[in-house]
Amino acid sequence: MATTIPANPTVATISALLQKVNDADPDFRFMALSDLSTVLNIGKPDLLQHDYNTASRTADHVVKALDDQNGEVQNQAIKCLGPLVKKVNYTVIGPMLEKISTLKLQNSVDIAVPFLALRAVVENLPRAIAGLQYQRDVQESYQAISRVLIPRFVGRGGSRSGKSESGFLDGDELIPEAVDLLIEIVRCFGILLQPVEVEMLQHSVVSILDEDKGSSVVKKRAVVAISMLAHYLPEDQLIAFLTRASTVLGAPKLAPVTRRLYITILGSMARSIPLRIGPHLPSLVPFVFKALDEDELQEQLEEINEGGGDSGLEFNEVREAALVTLEAFLSSCPTEMKPFTDDSIDSSLRYLKFDPNYAMDEDEEMDEDEEEEEDAFEDDDEFEADAGFDDDDDASWKVRRCAAKALYTIISTRSSGDLLESGVLYRDVAPALVKRFEEREENVRLEVLASLSLLVRKTGEGIIPEFSVDNSQNEYINQMPQSRKRRRQSSGGGASALALSMTSSDLSGTGLTSPTLEKTPVTGPRADLAQLTNSIVKAVAKLLKGKLIPTKQAAVNLLDDIVVVQRGGLDAYFDAITGPIIDAVKSSGATSTSTSLSVGGGTASATASTLKIVALRLTGDIAKHHSSSVLQPYIPKFVTAVVSAVHDRFYKISGEAVQAAEEVVKTITPPRSRLTAQKFKSDLFTLYDVIVDRTTANDADAEVRQKAIHALGTLLARTSGPDGAGLLPEDKRAAALGHLLDRLKNETTRLAAVRAVDTVAALSSGGVPFEPQWIQQVAVELAAQLRKANRALRGSSIVALKHLILSPATKDTLDDATVQSLATSIISIIPANDTQLLTPGLLVLAHLTQEKPKVTVSKELTTSVCGLVPNLVVGTVLDSLLVLVTSIGQNGYGKPLMQSLLKEVGIAGDPAVVGKVIGTLLVASGESAGVTMDSFVGETKANSGDQVRTSLALTVLGEAGLRLGPKFGLGPSTFLEQFRAGFDKVSLAAAVALGRAGAGNIPEYLPVILKALQTTGQSQYLLLQSIKEILQQAALSSADISQHSTAIWDQLLASAGAEDNKAVCAECIGRMVVIDPSTYLPKLNALLKDKSSTLRAIAVQALRYTLPDENEAFDAMLKTFLIDMLKTMLSDPELEIRRHALSTLNSATHNKPEIILGHFNELMPFVMDESVVNKELIREVQMGPFKHLIDDGLEVRKAAYETLYALMETAYSRISIIDLYDRIVAGLRDDNDIRALCNLMVSKLVFIAPDETSRRLDAMADAFRATLSTKLKDTAVKQELEKHNEAIKSVLRVTLLLGDKFKGSTGSANTAGAAPAAAATAAGGSSQNWLNYWEWVNKDFSSQLKALRDESKESS
Repeated sequence: MATTIPANPTVATISALLQKVNDADPDFRFMALSDLSTVLNIGKPDLLQHDYNTASRTADHVVKALDDQNGEVQNQAIKCLGPLVKKVNYTVIGPMLEKISTLKLQNSVDIAVPFLALRAVVENLPRAIAGLQYQRDVQESYQAISRVLIPRFVGRGGSRSGKSESGFLDGDELIPEAVDLLIEIVRCFGILLQPVEVEMLQHSVVSILDEDKGSSVVKKRAVVAISMLAHYLPEDQLIAFLTRASTVLGAPKLAPVTRRLYITILGSMARSIPLRIGPHLPSLVPFVFKALDEDELQEQLEEINEGGGDSGLEFNEVREAALVTLEAFLSSCPTEMKPFTDDSIDSSLRYLKFDPNYAMDEDEEMDEDEEEEEDAFEDDDEFEADAGFDDDDDASWKVRRCAAKALYTIISTRSSGDLLESGVLYRDVAPALVKRFEEREENVRLEVLASLSLLVRKTGEGIIPEFSVDNSQNEYINQMPQSRKRRRQSSGGGASALALSMTSSDLSGTGLTSPTLEKTPVTGPRADLAQLTNSIVKAVAKLLKGKLIPTKQAAVNLLDDIVVVQRGGLDAYFDAITGPIIDAVKSSGATSTSTSLSVGGGTASATASTLKIVALRLTGDIAKHHSSSVLQPYIPKFVTAVVSAVHDRFYKISGEAVQAAEEVVKTITPPRSRLTAQKFKSDLFTLYDVIVDRTTANDADAEVRQKAIHALGTLLARTSGPDGAGLLPEDKRAAALGHLLDRLKNETTRLAAVRAVDTVAALSSGGVPFEPQWIQQVAVELAAQLRKANRALRGSSIVALKHLILSPATKDTLDDATVQSLATSIISIIPANDTQLLTPGLLVLAHLTQEKPKVTVSKELTTSVCGLVPNLVVGTVLDSLLVLVTSIGQNGYGKPLMQSLLKEVGIAGDPAVVGKVIGTLLVASGESAGVTMDSFVGETKANSGDQVRTSLALTVLGEAGLRLGPKFGLGPSTFLEQFRAGFDKVSLAAAVALGRAGAGNIPEYLPVILKALQTTGQSQYLLLQSIKEILQQAALSSADISQHSTAIWDQLLASAGAEDNKAVCAECIGRMVVIDPSTYLPKLNALLKDKSSTLRAIAVQALRYTLPDENEAFDAMLKTFLIDMLKTMLSDPELEIRRHALSTLNSATHNKPEIILGHFNELMPFVMDESVVNKELIREVQMGPFKHLIDDGLEVRKAAYETLYALMETAYSRISIIDLYDRIVAGLRDDNDIRALCNLMVSKLVFIAPDETSRRLDAMADAFRATLSTKLKDTAVKQELEKHNEAIKSVLRVTLLLGDKFKGSTGSANTAGAAPAAAATAAGGSSQNWLNYWEWVNKDFSSQLKALRDESKESS
């Protein structure tokens, strides 16, 4: 039947279609309904709003079609109901629902059709959204449902009309679709339901379980319905239901089916309303443990032994339900379940080994010797037959799988800072998991392996990452090195202190040595793992001999986790595991099958290809983390395996093989294999050939080529030093370098080639010089990349260029033209003032100035330097600039630059920066500078009224005094004369200059300063600034101040009483502690217990100043004192001191993790306690006619949350995620600044703790809603409006992030609508608050969300 539907259908179009709906031909009826559905979908919203007759006739025809003899016509009629509901007036809805509800099917046998139709109507009605004002259409929709549908659910007793009619849930022929309709009503209109309606619906659904009506599918849906209704139950009704459940479960003779259903309901409600059911768990959990206790298990085993196995299935189902509920309690209410930890572990372990069809006495199992264990797995066929065991009457494997999942949840939620540190997991859980590796059912075995892998990874989260240049990504070269040492305003050592940056010495001693097995801690999780490794590896070795790919893949992943966490540790087991791993690498995927299994809450697809990938990754990690001497016997096998996989057609396999090949290259080359490298020369050639092949192959995947280029760079770098020079022939070296140059010119491989060149240059030495032509071409090519838009490419290119130019292998290889090109390129980037490029770029210019000053130093360079100096140049850029200026001055080209600095810059820039540059150039140039020191002395006297000029002159003199030392001809009086009242610029500049000059000549300056410091007054603060500079430079240059240290200490304590002096005194005291820790660290510890709160506060700040410094003597002393000092300051009675103590703890964790992390469980309670609102510190203040609440503990609480936020970066693994999230959820309702910090923490935890984040969605939704619903008063000022808008934006940003991450709980993140009904049903009503909040936000804040999405797209 050909039809033509107009683009803008009208009522007449619908009327014409209705005539065909009753056609005798079912095809005509189907097409008519299909066209009607199309018309309703494309028609205007008010198509049938004002034509009641047509709307009613349309509804009648569609309802009549529901009883059609043809099933396809029925389905099409159901599809029409959704768009029809959206087009008709609300007055049609009620009668339509009534007709469908009372529809008596005459021509159809499918009794589910009316319920499917009703559900289609309900889910397309205007729904109620929490937080939004209910419109008339929503109210009318609810009234229609309340009037027509709800009475039919509650049966005769709930019928408002008084008619005697059967309810939807009455009778014996219940169908799942009826319960699904109820679920849809609750989902869409739950917040509008009256308490009496909720109570009656709850009673009706519970009656399905109590009266044993309906099939098992109906009962499962009923459990979901109960959990969803629980959201809207008043507290008294919820308590009544839980009391009823307790009574039923406590009955002496309870049917297994009823017991299973009620236990399932409790678990479903725990996921649905964790915050409300949590307080009731103490009375509910015992019923779950009762079902899992030892007595009932023994009764069942005795019954089986006696031959009465009829109830085995029911027994298994009850235990499965109990374990699922236990897992729900553990995951949804972890805080409330802490008192039941031991019982939870015992119950899970008890049923982890529950296998009545494969029973073995536990004692016999433990006494079984190794030989018998090996025999059990010797025959692969027998093991595979056991693995495939599937008796229809045996469902015990489901019980064991649920027990493994419960253990997985315990490990996931209670590891960090909890059961892992106490040793419970390794003492009780891990050995049991290892014993279950012999599990015959693969689903269970995979859950067991996943649980143990998670435990191993959790153990590794607490390891302090070790900085090593021997990193697979060579981040040490590609990025600027990060130092924990605090950066100061300028370099104390000047050019001499930065000389290391100008030589290759900073490229040696980088840790490129053969890994050695770390000394295992005596106690703690890593010690426990080390003790268990033997048992794990032996059990895994047996699994690797099998044929089941998912099991082998999980076993390989477990081994990889152990290697990474222990940084080795498999030395003694290579004989057992090397063969199976290599076989996995060489396996062919042609005859393999894919298996999808649910493991640890996720779906993992295991094929021969994925097995090969993880085996290659394990091979690389073994080579990376084990000593070369241990690996030597197995190197040829590894090389053969890796080479066989490099040319695989699957790019992920090929890429992983290249990375593994790179790790093997590191293993067989110096410095890891200095003495035995020649032995593996043929293997090195083999790896060289395959790496070069992948580097040059144009048909290889881009990712594989990039990894191959990186590996080639590593190979060349390892064979370019004095120990490895003879490993690679010159022709191969030249060819490889040529390939790098070619790749450098290719757009797609340029970045990888730049980093490879960086690696080669950084590790090269003068023993293997490069060809001058290659160096020149590469240098020019790298310099050309500095003008590209790709920031990563620019940054990598400038660092590579720095290493190339500074390398001894490139000495005297640059001609004038190349130097000119390089200088021009680098000079061109100076005006951009990009720190990432300037720091290495200026060092390159400094080196070029030393090599070819005539070519490098030009008018353009002088102009660029003069343009850079007035900017805010600090840190590493200033250090590099001083090195360049020193190089220019020492080579006799300082005069033009000096003249330009004085004339063009002068007072235009910051005197502190400009003065240091001029002072450095003045000393480096000597007599060729064109000016003398006397000129600047004259400036201090002649321009006393011009503060900027005087400050500049004083800074120049101070810098000159620092660098000239005793040769500096001026005394302290030159600077002391400039001290003025009021702390103006001149006074501060004179104080800093006095200190810097004094650091160069301590015997002459320091006594004068100390004598002047004895007098009180404003000059005391200035003199303390001078002392600070002297101590700072003394710490850098190791100058001797021991003769004056006692006098300094006493004077600092005497001066600390003045408010202005506190901060500088604290820093000076910290400097002294670092310089002489054996003397002053005990004194600092004593200050923390002083009666004076002022001295205690200064001591806390002084300790914080010391922590960023790296000093072996200081660190050795600090280990003895730090923990006790932190405890003392964190328990101080003064709020302000505790606030500073929290920031000190944060600094200590970041800078001294090796000292802190072992005692973190002693310190963390202080932080948690400070983050709780202390009502005793909240006071009411009368301000005019108004009363305001003042929270004196707010600042300390902010500091606590700032500390928690910082600790997530440095010590996340030592924090209990449950306790942390408790504080975050509380903080989301706190002060605006605390809410902002909590939003940031949630943004991170979304990725690092997704499981716990998903459990907290409901609680966070309530807090977010409260923030977004806050309305400011009409009298709010601009600052309040801005703060409020920023708070809303912050919440919406986190909401979007959570929506994208947990789409299963929110529906599509890009759709402003409800989550799918299927998702809500499958989730059993979990995260219902979040679902409601998500709908509300998408409707009420749609424009803001769209703006944030667009902003996110632009930034990405």
